[in-house]
Amino acid sequence: MMKSAWQNMTEKLHSLGIYSNRTDTVIDKELRTYGTALADVTTTADSLLREIITDTATDYGLSLREKLWGVVRSDVSLEERRENIRKRMTINANDFTLEGMTAFLSSLGIEAEITEVNDQYRIYIHVTNGENFSIPIRKYLTQQINEYFPAHCMVFTDYRTNGDWDSLDARRILFGVYDSYHYTWDDLENFE
Repeated sequence: MMKSAWQNMTEKLHSLGIYSNRTDTVIDKELRTYGTALADVTTTADSLLREIITDTATDYGLSLREKLWGVVRSDVSLEERRENIRKRMTINANDFTLEGMTAFLSSLGIEAEITEVNDQYRIYIHVTNGENFSIPIRKYLTQQINEYFPAHCMVFTDYRTNGDWDSLDARRILFGVYDSYHYTWDDLENFE
């Protein structure tokens, strides 16, 4: 067990031989007061040290990092939050390869298939675990994706399961609108 600040000060001062060992003296009361204040400082410092390291953070250390990217992810477990932050912190400005894009999506908790259509400057992202995200989280994720991916590319993010034609029909959009996007049948089936 770790000694309190009061115990440490008392031992060190008493060993000098100029202070009394009695607990009813003014010096002892003053040391107890200092010890109480130092205990608060020690508790705060311990909390800061715990929260500054992603692997040990449990509260504001995670929240502050997540706020840098827009939202506190209270919808996932503590360990998933830590893992996403660790992944996000490994991404740099040169990560615009397919592997880098996949790593970025993984840092958001997204499992996805990415298709690049280079001659049309399009990137299709089919989120294969899209059913795990609520609508507000999907909006946040889409915003993060749009901020990360190259500005000269159109990015299409799809959270539907493959072949979910009912979701297309439910939008009540005429096929001519989809046709104006010049999508193939595969594009519609996989990426709407």
